[in-house]
Amino acid sequence: MSYILIMIAIIFGEQKIKDYMEEKKELGKSEEILGGNIILQKYHNSGMFLNFLEEKKEMVLTVSKVFVGIILLLFAITLPRKGNKVFKLGLAMTLGGAISNVMDREKRGYVVDYFSFSKLKKVVFNLSDMFIILGSFLIAVASIFSTKGKRCANEPFE
Repeated sequence: MSYILIMIAIIFGEQKIKDYMEEKKELGKSEEILGGNIILQKYHNSGMFLNFLEEKKEMVLTVSKVFVGIILLLFAITLPRKGNKVFKLGLAMTLGGAISNVMDREKRGYVVDYFSFSKLKKVVFNLSDMFIILGSFLIAVASIFSTKGKRCANEPFE
């Protein structure tokens, strides 16, 4: 249950931040925070990472939905099984971020990105992107270091 709550918190929190950015911040105007290490800047991303396929919004939305569906199915299969806490956390984080971005694509036709790092000024992210990256990393680590050489789907139910 806690993994579902993590996923919902990511979706809800990120949607609130994106709504705030849409209402209060001007597109393209930047603001430095945390000693200039992070730059707040509202940006509309119509494509995938780095605006890849931005001219093909419908295809990007379809691919995103398929990705979410696959991860959601894996989450549903894995969730009731014992162990794999890192794997489950990774799935919850990845799903929370991915669902939030898909919701943006459905609602707005683009994803609201709003921060960058001072060393990567041209690449603008949102927290959903960070959760997808971190969640994917946790999934990979959990898969590599899984106990008994078994996959998560082969373990008994809790």
